[in-house]
Amino acid sequence: MDRFFFAPPEAFSPTGHVVLPSDEAKHVVKVLRLRPGTIITVVDGQGYAARVQIEQADRQGVHGHVISEHKNLGEPVHELTVGLALLKQQKRYNLFLEKAVELGVTGIIPLLTERTESRNWREDRARQVMTAALKQCNRSRLPDLHPPTSLHQLLGPGILVADPNTDTALMAAIHQGEGPVRILIGPEGGFAEHERRLAVDRGAVLVRLGPRRLRAETAAICCAAAVVLAGQSGT
Repeated sequence: MDRFFFAPPEAFSPTGHVVLPSDEAKHVVKVLRLRPGTIITVVDGQGYAARVQIEQADRQGVHGHVISEHKNLGEPVHELTVGLALLKQQKRYNLFLEKAVELGVTGIIPLLTERTESRNWREDRARQVMTAALKQCNRSRLPDLHPPTSLHQLLGPGILVADPNTDTALMAAIHQGEGPVRILIGPEGGFAEHERRLAVDRGAVLVRLGPRRLRAETAAICCAAAVVLAGQSGT
């Protein structure tokens, strides 16, 4: 299996020449010690993947040429957007980001809610985590990463909202719907009562994952996995 590396779209020339970014080149040369002639896979995070044969790998950089191309390599069939409220610990949010990429989530929204305790958001760090996960799981497209957004701006008909106090099971709601799925998960303290009422008033569907109490990031990962598996079983 080829090793996966990331390069932005501008790293690919119309003639099929590829220049790896400096951090990826350093990994190729100093860590993996790959030699010219080695074949790797390079993805651009926008759905393009290419098998590339290395022509140069030294202190001056890593260059290669494309020998085959693929569109949407490793990408899911169905669209899934997960909104998880910002958490007190960034490392817990990073865990969600990593697993969301691995599972095939196509959109991620950092939520702002009444009980959101920390509003610190490092988009640069989030993208680093997502890019590393992209290479590890053999995907070619990064999920759309939205800016932090208020819950009130997202609620509407068909939106799924995680709530441990409702009777509607997540899987039942998934099988009843069609098309793209969007699900929202609250912070450590959950959604406030008035937020749950607003969700219902706007046509959102409250769903529960099961009888156990989950951490917010665990709930988000479980929701993503359930939706992805349901979509795969239906194709």
